[in-house]
Amino acid sequence: MPLEDVGRQGTAVSATRLNTALVGRELAPFAVTVERGKIKEFARAVGDLNPFYLDERVGQASEFGDIIAPPTFLTTFRDESADTAALLRELGTDISRVLHGEQEFELHRPIRPGETFLCRSKVVDIYEKTGKSGPMAFVVREMAVTDRTNEVVATARHITVVRL
Repeated sequence: MPLEDVGRQGTAVSATRLNTALVGRELAPFAVTVERGKIKEFARAVGDLNPFYLDERVGQASEFGDIIAPPTFLTTFRDESADTAALLRELGTDISRVLHGEQEFELHRPIRPGETFLCRSKVVDIYEKTGKSGPMAFVVREMAVTDRTNEVVATARHITVVRL
């Protein structure tokens, strides 16, 4: 009997598995318009007081011509109308089993206020591992952020951990 099928008392339990058929699934695209105040608010919230993020005079005098967003500002790019619960149901789990894994960002150019971006996310991988606390699944999503000319401005990668 595989280890993941053995409960704490040594009795067999059914192991939860995620719906791996979702690999390759593209989620509905959504648009984000970057607001000047939100850039400043975010920079202050994360404690990054870089004048490129906060000082309009510094931004205007820079090669960017305006303030720019911190790289991790992409965490605010979310589809407010998306039904996260529906995705979790399709995966075969619920929010009580979900943990934030990691995020990484690749910026190809600075993000400035007033710009509108189209964000396209998809599930690129689902895999399992066994840790000290038991079996876990990892759901890897990537989001491509494009500008009005369809140029990729940034790519964000997010890993969600699901306790099985």
